[in-house]
Amino acid sequence: MTLSQRTILVIVSTFIALLFILATTSDLILLSSYSTLEKNNIRSHTRHISNQIDDRLKRLALTSHSVAEELKNSTEISSYSQRLFTSHFMRSQGLDFIAVYDAGGRLVAVQGFDCENNVACRVTDQQQKALAGLLPRIVSNTRDALQGVVEVAGSPVMVACNAVKDSNGARRATVVAGWCLDHTELENVFRATGASIQVYDLNSSLETDVKSAVAATRDNDGIYAAVIDKYSIAGYAPLKDVFGQPTFIVRTVEKRPLYEHGKVTIAYVVTALCLAGGVFCCVMLLFVRGTILTRLQSLISDVRQITEKGNVSVRVPLSGHQDELNTLAISINSMLDSVEQAEAGMRESEERYRMLFERAPDAIIIIGMEGKEAGRIMAANQAAADQHGYTLNELLRMKIQDLNTAETNKNVGEVMAKINSGEWYTAELWHLKKDGTQFPLEVHAGLIKIDGKKYILGFDRDITERKINEETDQMHHEQIKELNELLSRKAIDLAAVNNELETFNYSVSHDMRSPLTRISGYCQLLLDEDPPLEPRIKEYVTRIYESEIWLNDMIDALLQLAQLTRTELVSDSVNLSVIAESVLDELALEFPDRSVRTNIEPDIVAVGDSRLLKIMMINLLNNAWKYSLNSNDALIEFGVKQDETGPVYFVRDNGAGFSMKDAGKLFRVFTRLHDSSQFAGTGVGLATVQRIIFRHGGRIWAEAEPGNGATFYFTLG
Repeated sequence: MTLSQRTILVIVSTFIALLFILATTSDLILLSSYSTLEKNNIRSHTRHISNQIDDRLKRLALTSHSVAEELKNSTEISSYSQRLFTSHFMRSQGLDFIAVYDAGGRLVAVQGFDCENNVACRVTDQQQKALAGLLPRIVSNTRDALQGVVEVAGSPVMVACNAVKDSNGARRATVVAGWCLDHTELENVFRATGASIQVYDLNSSLETDVKSAVAATRDNDGIYAAVIDKYSIAGYAPLKDVFGQPTFIVRTVEKRPLYEHGKVTIAYVVTALCLAGGVFCCVMLLFVRGTILTRLQSLISDVRQITEKGNVSVRVPLSGHQDELNTLAISINSMLDSVEQAEAGMRESEERYRMLFERAPDAIIIIGMEGKEAGRIMAANQAAADQHGYTLNELLRMKIQDLNTAETNKNVGEVMAKINSGEWYTAELWHLKKDGTQFPLEVHAGLIKIDGKKYILGFDRDITERKINEETDQMHHEQIKELNELLSRKAIDLAAVNNELETFNYSVSHDMRSPLTRISGYCQLLLDEDPPLEPRIKEYVTRIYESEIWLNDMIDALLQLAQLTRTELVSDSVNLSVIAESVLDELALEFPDRSVRTNIEPDIVAVGDSRLLKIMMINLLNNAWKYSLNSNDALIEFGVKQDETGPVYFVRDNGAGFSMKDAGKLFRVFTRLHDSSQFAGTGVGLATVQRIIFRHGGRIWAEAEPGNGATFYFTLG
């Protein structure tokens, strides 16, 4: 179905649907409204008729009451009644009959009257018998006055009853006044109201609508309305007897002019809508065809021409209208721009991949897997041809089995099965060159699909050089293994030497300390001799004593230096600032005559062995304290700074300093840059510091200037 046909179908279907909805809505709403209005009217008319009957009953009741009052004071009820019930009385009171019964239920007076002909008439025996049958129930009722509609001789009659009592309150007689609801009276009502009125006895056979109305009147305030058919509507009102029980029901039937007018009106509206809708559909079809379909057909024709020619550089002409079709044409042109760019990109991409394929340093081979192409080399790059010593044309006429060695061809079926299952296969294989020589390859191959056919894409790399390097590496590995074994033996020998050295140190320390202690003791005794020694001899003994003390300190320093290599490191977080403050406080107590300013950066924390780091800080700060002895305003600083490798700690003083030419000698054992007569020392302290820092994976260096102090920098791993 074309767009034009679909457009016509949509417009016509929409119009029909709207017409159906409007017609149904009009029928439901308008006719329902008319029906409601008609029901309200018939209820009003029915209530009016019911009220008329009630009014007539009230008049009858007044007449019956007035007659009862007249008879109350009469001694002769019969004769008085005959004189009272004249034609004038009957006509003035609008009575069809009146009867008086004594206390025993006997009829003492009765009079009938034909109101239509205005003449007195006789009450039939059948009517008298019916009234006499009601009398016992009336007399037995406790009420003095009763009124209602009763059935008398097969016809509905409105009656009012009133008791005549004597002075003692005893019933002397009963007055019954009545008015017949016969056909003549109903015709009079019809002529007065235009409504057809019928009265139904509830004890007789009833029509269907009347049966429904009997139940409905109990729930609708005594008045009920219902549609009988499309031409008439009825209202219903119950009539109660003298005891308050429904005995008859009045049905008022009227025609339905509003409903008929409503149907005609709806027919006119629907006809007008059909005409207007037809005109609208024609106009819309012409508009859609002229403004949309024609231009859309032209747009389709332009796009078809571009498709047939395959030239995406052509563009769809734009109209001067600023609407959706023009926007569609712009979008098509934008799409053609994108397609043109994509084609250019695809050509560029194909060119790049072709260059990569052809110029790749590793061999790339595409092998067929299906039918006659199975095993054939379908495509290959120049590197594959050079790798095997063939020209590219020669290679493309061969099968992969021609390049495999006999050993490799044994596993071809298994390899191709793995690849066909989707697995990428990587292995080291051997191939044959054109001259028959074999060479190793590292192959990485997998399954690809081109135009729905399966192929193997393989990447081959000549690993001859790698194999040679691996053999060379294996040889070097053996050499390294031999060297490691030699190094292990040397390490064992070195450990033995160290143990011997440690034994020697402790032996020397013990063997030397004993004579040194004796020398020190004898020197002390000689110096304390009384009388004192001669000055020259005392100087000699003092020198011997001081040399003993220096040698003892030297032994302690050597032992400490030896222990550093054996001590196991226990890493922890160490506050170097707290250690520096403690060391400088102890020095200030030991040398109270010196005034030294200190500047210690707070909370400098490092990770290392707390015992060794304390020894390091003691040696560095002792050096700073010692070499700032001759400074007028001595200053010792400890701090930290950051560089690209991490924190760099420093100890700075403004003491004697040294020449940077001698910086290389600083950390040698027993090497001193100053004369011992100026600054005492063993020459082991900085060597100890360097060894501690090396054990922590750090480094130490110094910057100084003679007379301007020195700064020692160090890191800790």
